[in-house]
Amino acid sequence: MRRVVGLLLVVLAACSVAFPAAAPAQNLVVQVATEPPGLDLTATPASATAAVVFYNVQEALVKVDRHGKIVPWLAERWHTADNKNYTFFLKRGVRFHNGRELKATDVKFVIDRAMNPETKHPYPGYYEAIGDIIVKDDYTITFTLKSTTANFLLNMARQGSVMYPREGVETLKSEPIGTGPYKVAEWVRGDRIVLVKNPEYHVKGLPKLDRVTYRFIPDPNAALAALKAGDIDAAMFGIGPEHVPDLQKDGRFQVIIGETTNDVIMSMNNSRKPYTDVRVRRAITHGINKPEVVKGAMFGLGRVLGTNVDPLNPYFVDMSGAMPHDAAKAKKLLAEAGYPNGFETVLKVAPQYYYTVRTGEVIADQLGKIGVKVKIEQIEWGQWLSRVWKDAEYDLTIIGHAEAWDIANYAKPTYYFRYDSAEFQKLFKESEVTVDDKARRELYVRMQKKLVEDAPVVWLYIHPRLAVTKKGLQGLWKDLPLPAFDLSEVAWAK
Repeated sequence: MRRVVGLLLVVLAACSVAFPAAAPAQNLVVQVATEPPGLDLTATPASATAAVVFYNVQEALVKVDRHGKIVPWLAERWHTADNKNYTFFLKRGVRFHNGRELKATDVKFVIDRAMNPETKHPYPGYYEAIGDIIVKDDYTITFTLKSTTANFLLNMARQGSVMYPREGVETLKSEPIGTGPYKVAEWVRGDRIVLVKNPEYHVKGLPKLDRVTYRFIPDPNAALAALKAGDIDAAMFGIGPEHVPDLQKDGRFQVIIGETTNDVIMSMNNSRKPYTDVRVRRAITHGINKPEVVKGAMFGLGRVLGTNVDPLNPYFVDMSGAMPHDAAKAKKLLAEAGYPNGFETVLKVAPQYYYTVRTGEVIADQLGKIGVKVKIEQIEWGQWLSRVWKDAEYDLTIIGHAEAWDIANYAKPTYYFRYDSAEFQKLFKESEVTVDDKARRELYVRMQKKLVEDAPVVWLYIHPRLAVTKKGLQGLWKDLPLPAFDLSEVAWAK
């Protein structure tokens, strides 16, 4: 018996030499503040959906990289000689998660579907200029535009332009299929979404993580407790700015502070009195002390804004001081508009995004000093999307607009701001067909000045990129030039 046991030990020892122990699994648990309303990027503009799906599960023909540059992606290159005909040459061997190879016919199907009014795509305007889509062969496709479109490539890189197979349309909301580095493995409503590594990803050596679990923790204090207890590895969006100084001193963690395109605004319903009067909108803007808002709501983290165009945009003009805090001027404008004693109004905020409540409390106090009595109403995120964003049933509301280059929203009279300016719409339309950089820049300056003049919303501040992770996590983007948490290159240091 001893000889048998001894022989077995020798065999086991030999096996341990021949077959070394497998490397530990690369798993990551991240906190996000809000559970997505769904996982279909072609049905919702919610940044909570993009945070999970965009770049991780689904990708587009081209990509905005961590430096804000448009680079080839599912298309290995593109060509245009006249800025009206764009030919994309697809990368070969790219496979959807169901195993089928991406072909040019898939690209045509996706964009045709986005252009179909019946699909109710959240941003149909991105594709209005497309006149024809021609499939030349399995890996070559040409888009013919009705007119030059300065943002065509950017629109093809946006979250609504992700690629998916036609056979996967019915499951986009809960189990989206894409070409990304991860697959959706599980969604436990109210608790977590789990992504697992795509072993056939088209970029060699990626992804580096085997499993990513998104945990929904809206409360900043709860997120901090989970981080310190080791229940999560990273807080991607939701740690309160007040916790930053202490976390920066804690050797267990690393804090990432960067820029985003997330402009936090207080919108005024331009179709509802008294906000139909530009004098009232200007009065509200003058009544708000933006630096104090940033100090009170964000503990000083965040850049004061003056228009919709964010600092990561090459056409950004600093207009933060164009309509400064001036309580006396605000009261004068209110009196001229027929409200010498002010008025009462309701501010709707979504507590899933902590900054909306904090910002609202500071603003309510400030506006009270010019006679505007603000009642704060907290509503669930689903209600905000349906009542405010969809139906414009509100007076005032606060939210961050994370989408890059989204000045187009102000050219849509039906958007929830209900801002309707023929002059602004004309400027925007001209900017969209102007490909000369200098001329386009001048148009963007004029648009920003027009927005300041009309004051359809109050641009408050840019919400900073604020992430906290355990020491040793590498590869996260510092800045977010668009609303995506790209985890493809993220890994634990060995």
